[in-house]
Amino acid sequence: MMKREDPVRAGSPAFLVCLCPDSRLLQNRLDHLLAAHGPGGGGAWRRFVFWGDEGLPPAFWEHMTLQGLFAQPKAVVLRRAEVLPVGVLEEQLSPVLTAAAAPDGRTRRPLVLPVICLECGFEKGKAKVPAHVQRLPFYTAAQNFGFMDITPPLYESGLAAYIKDEAAGRDIRLKADELSRLAASLPPDAALIGTELEKLALLRTADGRLPEDAVNAVGTARELSIFEMIRIVQQHKRAPELWKRILEDKLSGETSVFGFIALLLREARLLWQILMGPQPDLPPQAAAQKKLAARSLGPGGTAQLWDIALQAEKGIKSGERSPEQAFEMLAANLFMLFTHMNQRGPL
Repeated sequence: MMKREDPVRAGSPAFLVCLCPDSRLLQNRLDHLLAAHGPGGGGAWRRFVFWGDEGLPPAFWEHMTLQGLFAQPKAVVLRRAEVLPVGVLEEQLSPVLTAAAAPDGRTRRPLVLPVICLECGFEKGKAKVPAHVQRLPFYTAAQNFGFMDITPPLYESGLAAYIKDEAAGRDIRLKADELSRLAASLPPDAALIGTELEKLALLRTADGRLPEDAVNAVGTARELSIFEMIRIVQQHKRAPELWKRILEDKLSGETSVFGFIALLLREARLLWQILMGPQPDLPPQAAAQKKLAARSLGPGGTAQLWDIALQAEKGIKSGERSPEQAFEMLAANLFMLFTHMNQRGPL
């Protein structure tokens, strides 16, 4: 695993605010923080998880404020806190959090550790925290007392290093060309990378090496929805079946909206390279499929893939659409693009 310095100050914080847009990276970071900042009397936190987009039940507030004399220490984790209504953030959550900290930042509730997760996107290396959240007293207190933890998403520039570290953690010894191929075929999504490496771990030999060409199949299943969408809509076959499959994958949690967007952006970049150069390093079968798609879309159609992906991302981050609505709009726009392409030829 990649090592990083723990920015949260030593001791037991009154609460934590974690900024991270990648669900898997966030879960890994939470595990580290809860282990590093354990209860004052020793032992481990009992974890209770709630979600901002599901509303906050009475049990959440009870866990946040009530602690018995012999109660087990508990960490109350609130995921996607940024989507809570402004009134709940200002009038309910922020007062409870600020009341948990003494004037010097020490905790007033040593048996309760609230962990507030803001899973907003990043831009130019900085978290895009909504302005109304940044103005809340608990957010200011987190900055002043060292309760803030920031985990940026994976970027293309650091993808190879992350894959190498994750592979080493699974006793996989990657060759240079294998690492290069994985970095070219996997999107910057920690959950997807973890899933593919788990598959490779099943194939490794006693010395940690992989069978020849094992990495060539990586990412094929994850890219199938996009590739199949392009190919099937081009041929006007099984489009309803494909739409059903994509939506079922999304609803089952197999592919997150942002994971799908990341795949689509990577696909657009590869198609653009095929059209304009330099040619990407791809397995022969995948290269043939992508060249056909690139020629069919043309430069104009390929450029529109970026617009479609970024519109979906903007809709979610601005709050204009739910992730489900944005995903459905993204799929509809892709079908419209491919249908237009079939009717009029490459754009």
